Amino acid sequence: MAPNVTGSPTSLFLAGAEVISPQKTVQESAVQRPTVPKVLGEYRWEIVWRNVIAFVYLHSVTLYCGYQIFTGKVNLYTLLFMFMVGNFAGLGITAGAHRLWAHKSYKAKWPLRVFLALLQTVAFQNHIYEWVRDHRVHHKFTDTNADPHNSQRGFFFSHIGWLMLRKHKDVFVKGKTVDMTDLEEDWVVVWQRRLFLLLMPICCFAIPTYIPMYFWGESFGVAWNMCVARYTLSLNNTWLVNSAAH
Repeated sequence: MAPNVTGSPTSLFLAGAEVISPQKTVQESAVQRPTVPKVLGEYRWEIVWRNVIAFVYLHSVTLYCGYQIFTGKVNLYTLLFMFMVGNFAGLGITAGAHRLWAHKSYKAKWPLRVFLALLQTVAFQNHIYEWVRDHRVHHKFTDTNADPHNSQRGFFFSHIGWLMLRKHKDVFVKGKTVDMTDLEEDWVVVWQRRLFLLLMPICCFAIPTYIPMYFWGESFGVAWNMCVARYTLSLNNTWLVNSAAH
């Protein structure tokens, strides 16, 4: 159930009050209508403008990239290559961060774990440790304030809005109750977390942009735009699980 953001129940206002006429009650209620602040309990919205600007840029480039594709400005090899990269990056999320590390659905030896960790880095949806922690909190405290993408707060919030606002304090409090020792003991996860800020720009953006330029002469502008579009579509593909599937 969504939190009560409109104030106290009517009965609280009447307790211990003088008996007044219905007409006066209607007149006062018409004048003193409660406002609805952007507050959920003790939580107040705090927009993360850096993320908002980044998402506006990503989606704007993706729309422009669609224009470039339909006007024949994108090499077919570039289109196929980015499609392949997007699918491999998706494996890093689905087979890696989700099924292997978050839910422990199967066991994998270190070569496969390293491979999946690299693919998850290409996907750039935070490092494995943070992705798994948020996902486990989501399952343990589904549709509460501790759920990072609480669907009770609406479609937009559960899709992308949760990344545009500071997390509710319950996410941090309840997140500390989630057992993460299995990841803390996995050297692949530990090292990916340590090297993430170095590896992510290389794996997610630099290499996928460079390959079309080097091997079949794609322009930098087109290669970069296609790389951004591939990343943006991959993000939305994951977000749809949180929004449309709930």
